[in-house]
Amino acid sequence: MSDQASVATHVTPQEARAFVLSSIAISAGIFGIAFWYGVFGTVFFEHLLYVWVAATVALVASLFVPPVDALPSFMSWRGRFVLALPSVWLLMVAIEGEASLIQAQVDWAEWILTVAILAMTLPYLVYVLVMVAVPDIESLTQPKLRVAVWAIAIAIALAGYAIGANHPRFLSCYDFKVSGSNVPDNCRHLPSAEMPPEA
Repeated sequence: MSDQASVATHVTPQEARAFVLSSIAISAGIFGIAFWYGVFGTVFFEHLLYVWVAATVALVASLFVPPVDALPSFMSWRGRFVLALPSVWLLMVAIEGEASLIQAQVDWAEWILTVAILAMTLPYLVYVLVMVAVPDIESLTQPKLRVAVWAIAIAIALAGYAIGANHPRFLSCYDFKVSGSNVPDNCRHLPSAEMPPEA
């Protein structure tokens, strides 16, 4: 109790705002990918392309704006190298004529390279976006709050996967259909009496 009171007395309004905003931004970006992976057991190509677009835009934009004026100091050559990795993946896919991350035909070397690129790029890209969109996040000086931001994001990712993997408990086939999404084979069918009337 005294430990919580001690932390609360040292959290400034700016730090509290940065903590809440960064937690929401990171978790919201991760949930969708985790949910759909839980439903279908694969990463959709549009998610991969979103990563490529965001990373490429961040990379190109960083070349036009000096870091001292607008971007944090972390946008170094190492950071730009990480942001260039999705373009390497896209070029690799274009050369081989493949369009998705996980396919039976894809050899293990290519699959491992793709996963490695995603594993390096996605966390760094989220970090860049949060640092730019929520500049107050640098005011998170307390280690507990910094750890909590990523712990919350991991918990939301696990929850997204769990909800996706157990979607029949939460969603019906109609929910997927009406949203314009692919309908999973193992979705829960509503009894005809519960089906909404056709428009």
